[in-house]
Amino acid sequence: MTERPTYASMDEVRAAIDALDAEIMPLVAERAHCITEAARLKGDPEIALVPWRVEEVAANARRLAEANGLDPDLAEKLWRAMMTEFIAHERALMERAQG
Repeated sequence: MTERPTYASMDEVRAAIDALDAEIMPLVAERAHCITEAARLKGDPEIALVPWRVEEVAANARRLAEANGLDPDLAEKLWRAMMTEFIAHERALMERAQG
């Protein structure tokens, strides 16, 4: 795990958050592309939600959080919220494709 900086002001914290968001957003866009591909391959909106996969991803988020010095409970909550939104997006893409 890398050492994290100490900031001298809220301006520095906000600038760091903005810089991190600029790094994170392309990764979120890539994840969204994977969801688009999953929707294309699955085709059926009824199978957008795969419960065992949700649990697998949540467990992986917890492992990654621990390895990176992040509270695993926080990471799991964030990932579950993200998965909920991506599953809804996947379902909408499949419904649109069906006409």
